[in-house]
Amino acid sequence: MKLYVYKWLLVVFAFAKAFTLVAQEDRPAESLSLEQAISLALESNKAIKIEQKRTEISEEQVSIGNAGLLPTLNLIGTVNYSNNDADLTIRTFQPTPPTVNFNESGVTSTTMQGVLQADYTVFAGFSGKYRYKLLKGQNQIAQYQQQAIINSTVRDVSELFLEIAKLQRRQELLKETIKIETDRISRISDQKQFGKATGLDVLRAESNLNRDKTSLDKVLLAKNNLKRNLNFLIGYEAERKYWVTTTYTINELEDVATIKADILANNPTLLLANQGIELADTEINLSRSRNLPRLDVFANYGYFNQENDVQQLAEITNIGYTVGGQLTFNIFNGNQTKKAIQTAKLRKEESQLQQEQLSDRLITDAITEVNRIEILKEQLSREQQNIGSFEEAYTRTEERFKKGNATNLDLRDAQTALLNAQIIIAELQADLMRSHIVLDTLRGKI
Repeated sequence: MKLYVYKWLLVVFAFAKAFTLVAQEDRPAESLSLEQAISLALESNKAIKIEQKRTEISEEQVSIGNAGLLPTLNLIGTVNYSNNDADLTIRTFQPTPPTVNFNESGVTSTTMQGVLQADYTVFAGFSGKYRYKLLKGQNQIAQYQQQAIINSTVRDVSELFLEIAKLQRRQELLKETIKIETDRISRISDQKQFGKATGLDVLRAESNLNRDKTSLDKVLLAKNNLKRNLNFLIGYEAERKYWVTTTYTINELEDVATIKADILANNPTLLLANQGIELADTEINLSRSRNLPRLDVFANYGYFNQENDVQQLAEITNIGYTVGGQLTFNIFNGNQTKKAIQTAKLRKEESQLQQEQLSDRLITDAITEVNRIEILKEQLSREQQNIGSFEEAYTRTEERFKKGNATNLDLRDAQTALLNAQIIIAELQADLMRSHIVLDTLRGKI
């Protein structure tokens, strides 16, 4: 039975070793810091570039001409030709004959006209003013949307980067552990030759090594998947390799009142919602402007010529100018204006509710991050105090193992405890930094 187990473990060990050689990777020469990753995202991220173009398009729309506040000037030219059968009766205003009849086929008439005409709306219930204000508000919304996309992208890049940093640190620790395990197997094999260890001790050590290699394979797989997602955000090729470098700093938290004030004043998503309320007010005023009179004026200068076959006027030619105006006041339009005003008011109420909901959500998220930061700081402090004890316990156990006073299992337990403590510290540092970044994005400080 022992021989069967021994052979089975050898097969597993050989397979795991071959798989790990494929999966493990050397440390790339290129390095990438969080600041560099964010900078690359701001320069190369497609979502940000698309939003920048939308902002540029919106800026191009802001003009008094698009709001209808400038006159229009048109050059109009028309040509008409007709060919008809004509039956005309013309009074001669003489007793004999009192009328003259014409009955002709193929009677032609040619009309040509060219006009240069200017049209201008003098007053339309201030609708031009409100349309211009709407264009400016829509441009402001585009700018806030761009800020929100930048905010979101920075947050996504930071979270991915820090998750990669956590896995990378785990990778380093596991590689170090594997190296120690490999050396230990060599020592146990030597001890076996002198009768101080058994074949089972060797198998247990090799089994522990295989577990660590399998853990390393999983870490590498997860890290490389996250790197592809990060590469997409920062404009790198999907398989580009690099080593992330991170300096963990612990910032002091400001009081909750200051954080709330920053959110209300600077959060781009909330500013976007506030701008929506302002636009709703403008929509209400624009709808109300339809209740006021409208005055349009025009002036043109043109040429008119008409030639006729059998009409009394054989040819007509006019050259000159015409000016005019039109005053319109709508008395009743089926309550369309009234309904438009009511709809605009309802949209404003909807925007206000959405703004209040968003404000509450953002403040709740910020307070959650503040509490998380406080808890993470306490946990990190405790783990940093404990790490010395784990290191000392591992060192003593290793010395006892070398002297034969501790088993391989004892050393493995001490090593695992130290590894877990180191991983916990690395992950707490990354989580703490992530929470600070999330809080800064909520406050609009990115």
